[in-house]
Amino acid sequence: MYEKLIENYVNNKLTKEDIFSMAKSENIEITNEEANIIYEYVKKYWKTIYKGCNDDIVKIFDELKGKLSSNVYDKVIELYDKYKKKIN
Repeated sequence: MYEKLIENYVNNKLTKEDIFSMAKSENIEITNEEANIIYEYVKKYWKTIYKGCNDDIVKIFDELKGKLSSNVYDKVIELYDKYKKKIN
């Protein structure tokens, strides 16, 4: 059930402004470039992040680590862990 909801939202409704809104609501300061990167990764890899094996997820997050500031990266990991626990 969650998968279809997430797929619909990511494919049809997610905007870069949503990335900024989420960051702001979590007290995370992100740059335009970081918002673009996060948006791109969510659009491209949401299903792997949602259901993939740990090795694939680690690869994705390792790539992100080199593209985001350490503070933003740490918060992304924190939020991933938080929401993954809620879904499971």
